[in-house]
Amino acid sequence: MGLVIPYDDPRLISEDSDSGTSSPFTIVLLKAGIQPAAHIMNAVLVTSSVSACSSGLYAACRTVHMMAVQGQAPKFMGRTTKQGVPLYALLFCTLTTLGLWAFNFVGQGVVFVFLSGISGVAGYLAWASICVVHIRFRMAWKRQGRDLSELKYRAPFYPFGPVFCFVLICVVIFGQAYPSFENGFDSTTFFSSFIELPLFALFWGVWKWWRRTSVVSLDNIDLDTGARAGFTLEEEDCMLAEMEQKQKKRKALRVLAAILG
Repeated sequence: MGLVIPYDDPRLISEDSDSGTSSPFTIVLLKAGIQPAAHIMNAVLVTSSVSACSSGLYAACRTVHMMAVQGQAPKFMGRTTKQGVPLYALLFCTLTTLGLWAFNFVGQGVVFVFLSGISGVAGYLAWASICVVHIRFRMAWKRQGRDLSELKYRAPFYPFGPVFCFVLICVVIFGQAYPSFENGFDSTTFFSSFIELPLFALFWGVWKWWRRTSVVSLDNIDLDTGARAGFTLEEEDCMLAEMEQKQKKRKALRVLAAILG
């Protein structure tokens, strides 16, 4: 697009910048002679938004369901239908999403900006947590006298990889404050970028205090629960192949039943 659209194209910056006509993708399509380009891009945006919402809702309701199963959320959230759908968790996440979206119309959208900042930083914190868990896992593996050859997979570039990612995530999180100083100090942008950090610390601290739990030491980290112990790589490959064959048979039976039914 940089080779096709000049940097000073008036359509890139205009009063109509909120519509699909100002999109670089739309301008490229218009240059190619495709007149309904704006409508095409609007359709793409709508479908991609629906896809993102559905995937996010799926992940959210499954997370709430698992939290309920582990005693970290109300027990009724862990109930499922006969088909395995966590209905109560799904309804809770759906209603919560609609309620939070309604804040877009409160206080000229300031509340929604803060909520967006919380969700954005929460994603960074999740990835930072993965880096920390990876480092502690490898440290615990070594502390408990286990050999690295027992691992089915070893991440390359350890320990540089997770450490670099953690530092990079911290730079990105604190780098979000830069726009708040571009044209004078913007308190809304600044605090919306960092409000998740104290909230995360508060929730984590309250949970530790309420449950009277502590950080698990490297010597006591459970490295066996959930692992497929006692299987070789060849045996695991055979198991996966059998599972794929069973899935194919079930799919064929469903198609046959749909045709005959």
